[in-house]
Amino acid sequence: MADGQRVKVTGIDQPHLLLNLMSVLVNLIPQSHSGEQHVTPPVSRTAPAKSQALETIMQPTVNAKHMDEQTPAAREAIGLTTKVSMHILVKAVADERGVSVATASRDLLQDGLKRFDQESRTISPSQLLTDYERKANDFEGGESEHWVIRADRKLVNRTRLRAGEYERSLSSFTNFVIAQALSHCPVAIALRSAASGAVITDEAIIDAVQKVEQACGPKARVLAVQIDLGEQRQLTNMILGGTVAAPARVLAKMAAALTVPLEVLSVALERRFATQAIPAFKATEAKPTVQVERKAWSVAVKELKLPSDEEERLLKLEG
Repeated sequence: MADGQRVKVTGIDQPHLLLNLMSVLVNLIPQSHSGEQHVTPPVSRTAPAKSQALETIMQPTVNAKHMDEQTPAAREAIGLTTKVSMHILVKAVADERGVSVATASRDLLQDGLKRFDQESRTISPSQLLTDYERKANDFEGGESEHWVIRADRKLVNRTRLRAGEYERSLSSFTNFVIAQALSHCPVAIALRSAASGAVITDEAIIDAVQKVEQACGPKARVLAVQIDLGEQRQLTNMILGGTVAAPARVLAKMAAALTVPLEVLSVALERRFATQAIPAFKATEAKPTVQVERKAWSVAVKELKLPSDEEERLLKLEG
């Protein structure tokens, strides 16, 4: 000390040593001469004051841990665009499971991402994503909608990392992996089976696609007669290619002619449209265009420039 007095302080570690030193220094401060009395518990200059110091050091840690347990996990949003029918199925799965749509969506995302990571070890990721995309396009209808999934930050970041790694947008990648998860979800399979009356399996769709491909080209002339299109082989080929949305009565007759269930045929034609090839072109010509939507029946018929009576007959098939 300044007056030459020596102070001896001990402690089990550095924090305790500093606490004991502070206690000794406080006790060496001259008492106030005011009438107030301060009650200060005596502290030995050599005592480690273990319990008191331990309580002082550990209290902030305990409180911090308690707050962490009460704080919910941070959520981040993923905006995605899917077919309306796919979003409806996600909602139906949530209702069947008795959970919120948000919970069901997160579970499906996590399951789909897990499957992608496992399958990509033995299968080319690009091939997997093509298959996943096909499953997303296999859902009924052409209408799509935008909706949002809120998931843990870790799951969102992991999804974003995979999407960027394979040069896909976060929205499309999420759409694909959820479609894959739904194809393996027992609840979703049961719901789709009940709605359609039969399970639309991948094997059934592949078989339907093969039958459609076999009917294309010159053979479409025979099929055109069977589905009430007369001699319109070109229009029949457009339907078989999936580029034209045919009337329900035409599709029903086509399904019967090809001996394929109507629901399976509809999915097969959508798959054909989704996997349409990009036409070749020369460098001196304009770049080719690929349809992003299936052409309406009336538009396709009028573009053929048929005689008025034949055009009218074909247009009435949609009535």
